[in-house]
Amino acid sequence: MNDAPPERTPPAPERRPQRRIGCLARIAIAVAAAVALVVAIGMIFDQGDDASQPSRGFNAGAAANYERADVNYVPTEHIFITRLQDGEFIALYDLSARQQELGGDCRVVWDDAAQTGTLEQLPGFTGALVEQCDDGARTVWRADGAFAFGAGYGSLDRFPITVRDDGTLFVDTRTRTCTRSRGVPGVPPFTETTCRGND
Repeated sequence: MNDAPPERTPPAPERRPQRRIGCLARIAIAVAAAVALVVAIGMIFDQGDDASQPSRGFNAGAAANYERADVNYVPTEHIFITRLQDGEFIALYDLSARQQELGGDCRVVWDDAAQTGTLEQLPGFTGALVEQCDDGARTVWRADGAFAFGAGYGSLDRFPITVRDDGTLFVDTRTRTCTRSRGVPGVPPFTETTCRGND
């Protein structure tokens, strides 16, 4: 007598139906992967003039803190912030076009007693922006940066300035409107153009 249990054969494994991915589906997946790769590389290397860049500039505080018909100086930024009588804000560079083109470092200052000569003064203002350099040359600009008279030339450089939704002033220092010589630096004719950064 054989006491050993009868030998059983293991059941055959069940076959799962295979899913077949068609040729078009494989191509679609490859194209989607390629597009995702291109977008990722584009975001990593997003540079150039038209690229989205982080804001460069500074928060100049609450707009409500600036009196109308007044000029405030931000020494750390070398910028005057003028608030006109009508409430408009203007941000002006304290280095004149002449000083920039000729490599000087004489800065513009606010002088409460300065006159604007034949250029009409702005409503509510007394005084003017003045450049008085070592060579004795004196140049005067109105509070809005308009050239009044003197050895210099052109309006003072203007930076874009906006009042943000939270009521703060933001001065964008990436670009500015500036006056430059068309030929020899410091010699007419002059043109108004856009300057970037520190050029």
